Amino acid sequence: MLLFCVLLIRLMITSSRSISFGSDSESLLSCSKFYFEEKILEKLIRLEYKMELNEEKLKKWEDAFSSKMDKMEEAIKQTEVFVESVRENQLQEQSRLNDSFHGIVENLSIQSKNESEYHGQQMTTMLESLSSKMEELNIDEKKRDNALEIMQNTLHRERNRFNQSFEIILENFRLSSNRTIEELIERQQKGYDALMNQKNTVAFSAYTTHSQVIYSNTNIKFEKVWTNIGNGYNPSTGIFTAPRQGVYQITAVVLSVSGKQLYLHLKHNNEYTAGRLVYGDGYKTGTFDVVLNLQKGDTISVVCKSSTSVYSDSDKYNTFSGHLIA
Repeated sequence: MLLFCVLLIRLMITSSRSISFGSDSESLLSCSKFYFEEKILEKLIRLEYKMELNEEKLKKWEDAFSSKMDKMEEAIKQTEVFVESVRENQLQEQSRLNDSFHGIVENLSIQSKNESEYHGQQMTTMLESLSSKMEELNIDEKKRDNALEIMQNTLHRERNRFNQSFEIILENFRLSSNRTIEELIERQQKGYDALMNQKNTVAFSAYTTHSQVIYSNTNIKFEKVWTNIGNGYNPSTGIFTAPRQGVYQITAVVLSVSGKQLYLHLKHNNEYTAGRLVYGDGYKTGTFDVVLNLQKGDTISVVCKSSTSVYSDSDKYNTFSGHLIA
């Protein structure tokens, strides 16, 4: 219906636009007026259309709301019926429980009375038996006291005898232990003296079995070790480090290569001490035998002052030794 009205209005507007006026200005004015009216009519029609749609939606909502309300009323009625039914069942159940409770209480009362009589009889029997046991216990108690007195007398006699024997044994043990303690102290003293002597002993002796080319101011390495008490000598460097303060005797024997000069020094820390210079044809031997007062941590080594070679083989011609004197 609304669409038909819209089409009719548009047809009327179109027909009115086809009427001629006396002048162009009047024609333009008329067209503008009709255009404006047409727009207004379109807006009114759209508004009416929207209102019709909204009315339809409202009607649907009202119908749905009314249906929901009907359902809620029906649910409320069903709930009230259910509550009433539950209340009636609860009352019936409570009445039944009350009847049952009274029956149980009555049965318990009867049962308690019967059990009290039964336990009373048992208690009487137990008391009679307990009285008899108490009499027997008193008799046993007297026997125990007599036996205890006899045991105490026996124990007293045995204690006196044991004390006499113990004093004799203790005296013998004292005499024997005094001799044993004296012997033990003597052995410990000997062991302690030997341990202290071993602890205070410092000695080393090393050698080399192969020839070496020695550069200026370089240590000769005696890489083989016979003795190293105190672990003061390092075979990888040829240096002896004093593990404790004291007076040491240091000796060394070095053999030159045939026909080569040998210029040696004994080096104490960074100071050159005793020196040896040998030269000429054949093999030549340079030796050291000195006594030095060393502090703990002082170092001793055999050094060549100039580049040279030393000779050795399996006969072990080159040796480096030292030991603590005092």
